[in-house]
Amino acid sequence: METNSKWIKFNYKSAILFFAITILVNLIFLPVLTNLGMSRPFGLFVLTSLGSSAGLSYILLAKHGFYKSKKQASIFTMVVTLVCTASSYFLMYLS
Repeated sequence: METNSKWIKFNYKSAILFFAITILVNLIFLPVLTNLGMSRPFGLFVLTSLGSSAGLSYILLAKHGFYKSKKQASIFTMVVTLVCTASSYFLMYLS
């Protein structure tokens, strides 16, 4: 029985990879940005939004094959980047 669900299937291996990418981006690049003079909260905001959008785009586009054309993949990446930036802003500054 095949079901066509609009929900994205996201298994535990993908979740671990997503969080690993986000955490590693923060661990590796936050000291670099703070040494360059960027404030720590703003650096966390920038790196978390970029790391989460890169991780989510990689998992859904490369690992799960969630696109049919390059145009769809680029639009999906832009939308994911906007959503990850908005959610990072909410978590860092509004909560």
